[in-house]
Amino acid sequence: MTTHKQDTTHPVDQTRRAIGSAALALLADMPFSDLTVDQVIAAADIDEANADLARCLYQQVLDMVETGLANIDADLAANLAQDVADDHVSTTREKIFEGLIQRFEAYRSYKPVIRAMNSASLTQPKIGLVMVNRLTHAMGQLLQVTGGGGSGIAGRIRAKGLAGICLSVLNDWLKDDTPDMAETIRMLDKRLQQGENLAVTLRLITPEPDQNSTTQTSHDGDKAETHDK
Repeated sequence: MTTHKQDTTHPVDQTRRAIGSAALALLADMPFSDLTVDQVIAAADIDEANADLARCLYQQVLDMVETGLANIDADLAANLAQDVADDHVSTTREKIFEGLIQRFEAYRSYKPVIRAMNSASLTQPKIGLVMVNRLTHAMGQLLQVTGGGGSGIAGRIRAKGLAGICLSVLNDWLKDDTPDMAETIRMLDKRLQQGENLAVTLRLITPEPDQNSTTQTSHDGDKAETHDK
């Protein structure tokens, strides 16, 4: 997978990316409640002019952390878009599954951040809401990139469904220290299949043709034609 980062040539974009990175780096080593806006700005790789800009852009640590997560998701969407453009074989389901795996892989080094945010959300429900909204938005991006249908009301429902699938395997992923994330991938595949079955029942998605079944039908048709001759 080729790694792409979003264009950050504009000073505001540069500042946001630097602030987001600093917030995540600090949060990996300290509780969310101990982190301050000034600490993040001081730790960010920016000059004094951009530090002043950061003070105008951010008044809450939560917004800084959310920016860091949004940067990760934007880079993931760009990477996945390139992969999808080069992939003319995989089904939409396979592309979505690969996108989910890539996201869990990308976030592996940020497990301490996720744990810190989960812990903080127990006493500050707004944090949990922001995290869920960030995840749902990322799932919408994934659906758009893979052609899974991320627009409209149905698209928002699909995005929330994928977010629910990710949340259902979150604890498995946090405990999974294997190099290949075998248990996480197994559970993710299982939950995705369950979600697909429900979505088909609710007519939110149309089941993709079974390639093996299609191939077999084609063979049977050839045999019948040969027999008629």
